[in-house]
Amino acid sequence: MITKLEDPSMYGYIKDTGHALRNAFAERAVFCDPFVELMTTHDFKRVYFVGSGTSYNASIYISTLMQRYARVEASAGFPTRFDENDIATSGAYRPDQVLVVGVSQSGTSVSTIDVMRRAHEAGFYALALTDVMDSPVTESVDSAIRLLTGKEEVHVETRGYQVSLFEGYLLAIAAGHALGTLDDAAYAQKLADAERLANDYDSFVAQADAWYDANVFELMAITRGYVCTYGINACTAEEAELKLNETFHKPVRGYELEEMIHGPHYALDENNYSFFVAPDGPGIERVPSFLKWYEDNKVTDHVFVITNGDHAGEFGEKSICFEQEVPDELTPLVMVIPLQIMACRNCINAKIDTRYRPANRTSFAHLN
Repeated sequence: MITKLEDPSMYGYIKDTGHALRNAFAERAVFCDPFVELMTTHDFKRVYFVGSGTSYNASIYISTLMQRYARVEASAGFPTRFDENDIATSGAYRPDQVLVVGVSQSGTSVSTIDVMRRAHEAGFYALALTDVMDSPVTESVDSAIRLLTGKEEVHVETRGYQVSLFEGYLLAIAAGHALGTLDDAAYAQKLADAERLANDYDSFVAQADAWYDANVFELMAITRGYVCTYGINACTAEEAELKLNETFHKPVRGYELEEMIHGPHYALDENNYSFFVAPDGPGIERVPSFLKWYEDNKVTDHVFVITNGDHAGEFGEKSICFEQEVPDELTPLVMVIPLQIMACRNCINAKIDTRYRPANRTSFAHLN
């Protein structure tokens, strides 16, 4: 069952995420079964995932896994960038070979509703992935699948982001298994990985809380920062940028690791904070050279590394290394936790109420 918090807060939703993931795993048939039926009864060759904000960031991750496991061409985009060229040509595919998935937790995103209507009218299969099965987005699609996020009364979505990633992972591997690109043993192993992560999630939050406690005064003093990463954690940099900007109101930018040195590094000075999201696996071997460059050039002392695996103590005392083993494709669910905690607890310490909405500001991006 999805928890309805008695006293909703950003921190409360972060703390409840483990429960939400375990619920999603237990109830996975609710969303996996209809998605598998859809993927096995249609000849989809091209899949677009569209969404805004947190939904877009989740779409980056889900589209990568769909390519990896279901072996279809997939990509993520903002609804407003799903333009007339996509609708007119859709690449090399017939309209009936194109699936457009609108990701909207509330189902009220104006731009997502619009693009789903246009996709449906163009003859593409339009699918809504939403928590609210009678929301406006479901009126413009061919079908809808439940996103088991639950409503977050705080507009800064954390639990919803994590559940969206987790559900996307389960959808991708279920589709891959049904389509024959994942054999029984591989599928069973990936399900076991997901279940283990859900069971360990509360421990990940506790470890992130301890990291924050150890660095609280420095993290509270952030003025601007970069979040740099690689591989499947592109979504992590995007989500960290969004959360830190919309909560603690400090300018933070996300970068692919190498892109940070193509111009943006000239903006670095002693006041800049750099967070290297460095999951164990391919790509981590590049991180030490960046850290050495920071040290040799005396750029800034505000350097933090978020990692896992056998790297405890390797990247300095400001790093956090999660104790548990985490498969590469599931690291985005873990690597983002310290950045969510930082955004949340910095606001608590600064007396910024993340539940606050300006009374005189009308809704623009969402239908009321």
